[in-house]
Amino acid sequence: MSVVTTRGILLRAHPYSESSRVLRFLTADMGVVGVMARGARKRGGKGAAGVDLFAESELMLFIKGGRDLQTLQDATPLRTRRGLGRHPLRLTAAGVLAEIVLRHHGEGPGEELYNALSDALDRLEEAAPEEVVIMLLIEGWGMVAALGFEPLLDSCVQCGEPIGPEEMGRFDFAAGGIRCAACGGETAGPRVGPGARVQLTHLLAGQLPPELNRPRSHLRLLSDFITHHLSGGRPLDAFSVLAELLPPDADSK
Repeated sequence: MSVVTTRGILLRAHPYSESSRVLRFLTADMGVVGVMARGARKRGGKGAAGVDLFAESELMLFIKGGRDLQTLQDATPLRTRRGLGRHPLRLTAAGVLAEIVLRHHGEGPGEELYNALSDALDRLEEAAPEEVVIMLLIEGWGMVAALGFEPLLDSCVQCGEPIGPEEMGRFDFAAGGIRCAACGGETAGPRVGPGARVQLTHLLAGQLPPELNRPRSHLRLLSDFITHHLSGGRPLDAFSVLAELLPPDADSK
């Protein structure tokens, strides 16, 4: 058994007994790590008792090879991010990002992914409620890219030819990008017009598009892409919750 100190972001927590919790962190040095936090539910308990969901902490872990759950000795909060819990859209959007990481089951060193999630949660915490959807699209596609699954938008995933600026294409989720008009008949994916492709290009670059039409459709596209490439074929639960929170006219904007 070895003692390891690392930074961690709390992605999920659930009770284990009257006094303990099972926690799942994304760590800067070891990827996703499950830990047993004994005594964390006791009043006045140290360490994990004060760690909120999506908070960032310095962790002291007892690591033993072959275990599904390691032992948490102590946790010192670095960023609480309690602002995420002050609006349901912010909290659910943060849940989408956390679920992306958990479903991907990333293990091993991954400081780029850790920093991407940390920065994304900070920006979501500062976002006004009306900005949350577009921020989630930017940060969600950013997480997809950080995990190595950025879609191909500029050329056809089937024939390799450039897609013209005014050309209508179709998204091929299995192939990870857009098919040109000539190849699009072979896939049942959603149609992607020139305007939507420009918006996607901005989102993937971490930029605000000049305008964002049909945000529900953009969220559905992101959700379907993640389902095909990152979550083992099962849609993220957090996307379903988010859809319930959006106003009925969200796709008319």
